Amino acid sequence: QEEVFMKRKLFVGLLVAFLLVLLSCSGGKAPSQPQDSSPAKSVSMLQTIMDRGVLRAGIALNGPPIGGRDDKGQPYGYDVDFAQKFADTLGVKLEITDVDGETRIPALTSGRVDIVFANMTGNLERAKSINFSMPYLRCGIKMMVRQGSPYQTVEDLNKPGIKIAVARGTTGEDLALKYAPQAELVYVTNFTDQTLLMKQGKADATFEDSTLIDFTAGQSKGELVALPKLYTSDPICIGLPKGDMEFVRYVDMFVSWMISSGFQRETYMKWWGTEPTEYLAIW
Repeated sequence: QEEVFMKRKLFVGLLVAFLLVLLSCSGGKAPSQPQDSSPAKSVSMLQTIMDRGVLRAGIALNGPPIGGRDDKGQPYGYDVDFAQKFADTLGVKLEITDVDGETRIPALTSGRVDIVFANMTGNLERAKSINFSMPYLRCGIKMMVRQGSPYQTVEDLNKPGIKIAVARGTTGEDLALKYAPQAELVYVTNFTDQTLLMKQGKADATFEDSTLIDFTAGQSKGELVALPKLYTSDPICIGLPKGDMEFVRYVDMFVSWMISSGFQRETYMKWWGTEPTEYLAIW
């Protein structure tokens, strides 16, 4: 027992000595609390918009009924309604900047706009430079030709001398490059010009979202034909700037609420007169 007692005494002595050394090294003071060296949080995009009182939205106004201009030049369409609803939800005014397939992402990354409603397919390549919301619309790429055209698929267009009207930076361009590399691509800045080239006989086919193709062919009185095949199933998403996930989460919640509340369905019915294609297979 005496041996055990001596070992315990020795252990306690060593422990005390260790604590005294530790205390002397710290200057006899209790360790200070770690300083928060993290940078000050920047103001969120959501707060910036509300403080400004204006939502700056990039909207493509070149392809009704997604987005267009009436006889007085006023914006209208599905994307305009969605952007206005978002502005109303925030209690701010809506300021629209007209963008297209080439300018919609640069407008967002440069800070000219806060958000983009521009019939834009969310994909991994674009997600390298911007953030996307959950889909607020789904569609697919369709092919449009003139009445009586012998071309029924994108593979039929893979011949020298065939002209395909497309906009740069679009899913339609990607499709044409992949499956009809021998064809000549005629680049335009918007879907209105694609339609014009088709009507003038300066293009044999064009590719765009089914929402635009179906609407345009239906308005052409049989001059143009929307072929039935869907080449893609694309999530149409709201474009958002990088670096603010709180803003992304808020917009996701907004989209989710617009779908569950019936606003999305009602707005689609307003412009196309039919149920959204994927309404029952909801996101």
